Amino acid sequence: MVNGNIKNTRNSINYILGVDGGGSKTIARLVNLTTQEQWQAGSGPASLTNNFNGSVKVLNTLIDEVIGKANCQLLEVVGVFGLAGAGNANAVTKLQQLFGQRFIFLDIYTDAYTSAYGANNGEQVAIVALGTGSVGLRLQLNEQGELIQHIVGGWGFLIDDEGGGAKLGYHSVQALVTEFQHFGNAKSKLTQAVASFINTSVNVNSDIGSGLSSDISFDIDLKDSQQITRQTIATWLATAKPVDFAKLSPLVTHYQFDCVVAKKLMVNHITSVEALIYDTRANTKLPVALLGGLASLTQTLLSNSTQGFLINPKGDSLDGACLLANMVVKTLNCN
Repeated sequence: MVNGNIKNTRNSINYILGVDGGGSKTIARLVNLTTQEQWQAGSGPASLTNNFNGSVKVLNTLIDEVIGKANCQLLEVVGVFGLAGAGNANAVTKLQQLFGQRFIFLDIYTDAYTSAYGANNGEQVAIVALGTGSVGLRLQLNEQGELIQHIVGGWGFLIDDEGGGAKLGYHSVQALVTEFQHFGNAKSKLTQAVASFINTSVNVNSDIGSGLSSDISFDIDLKDSQQITRQTIATWLATAKPVDFAKLSPLVTHYQFDCVVAKKLMVNHITSVEALIYDTRANTKLPVALLGGLASLTQTLLSNSTQGFLINPKGDSLDGACLLANMVVKTLNCN
C-alpha cells in the first residue's frame, strides 16, 4: 500500500522510520533493513490538531536524534508517521510539505490506523485506542479483497475523546468545580487530590501549560486542598491542554474504590468505552484489541460479554508504522 508521493527513487532504500505520535508522547524507531539494528527515541506530544508547530518541533528533534545515532542520511529512509490529528487533511498536507522531500518516501496516517496494523499484524481487526484521547478503527476486507478502514470517534478533545485519559481528568476537574461552588472547597477524596495537584501546579510553575509536573502524589495534603481558590482553578484552566487534563486521570483510577465521586466517573468511563467498542465493531464479528495507556485497567472493568471478543494486541502503533513502512519498501522494490 503506497499512498504518498515517491521521491528520490534513485537513492538506495537502506532504512525504515516508524513514528507514533499521540497526545502525550511520541516515539520514533529507525531500522536498518540489512542488519535489523534499531535506534529509538522518545519525546513529548505530536498531535497535529492540538499543537501543529509543537508537533513539527518534536518530529524534527526525534528524526535528528535517531538519524544521528545510526549515522545515516534521510535520503536512505522510507518513513511512515502515525499521528494523532492526522485525520485533518490540511494538517497532513502541511506536514508532507515540510518533511516529504527529506525522505525517499513518506506517508502519514492517523495513529489509530497504525495502531490497527500493529494490533493484528496487518490482518482484519477492530481496535479501540484509549490514550490521552480515544478513537476506534476497524480494518476489514471489502468485496475486492482490499483491506479498508472505518474510523469511529477521534474528533478531538473539544467534542469527543470520551473514554480517554484527558476527558477522565477533565471530568475530575468538573467535579472539583461543582463541589467548590456548592461548599466553597473540595469535599471528596478525589477532588481534594485534584485541588492539591492544581494548587501545587499553579504555585510551583509559572508556565502552567507547559510546565506541569507529570508526577502524581496520592498522599493528599488536606490543608493544601482546602486552600483552593476560584482564581487558582481559573489560572490553571486558562492554559491547561488535553495532556494536562490527562495527568489527572491516575487520580480517578486510584480512588475509584475509595471515593464515590471517582467511582461514578469510572462507571461513566466504562460506559463510554463499551459504546465506542460496539460502535467500532458494528455488525461484524471482528476481534477487538484495546490499546493505549488506559487499556489494561479498563479491560478488567468491562462486561463479560464485551471481554469475550477481545484479543491481546500483537503490536502497537509504532509496530504498525514500521509494518506499513516495510510494505512500502516491498512495493517500491517491485516497481
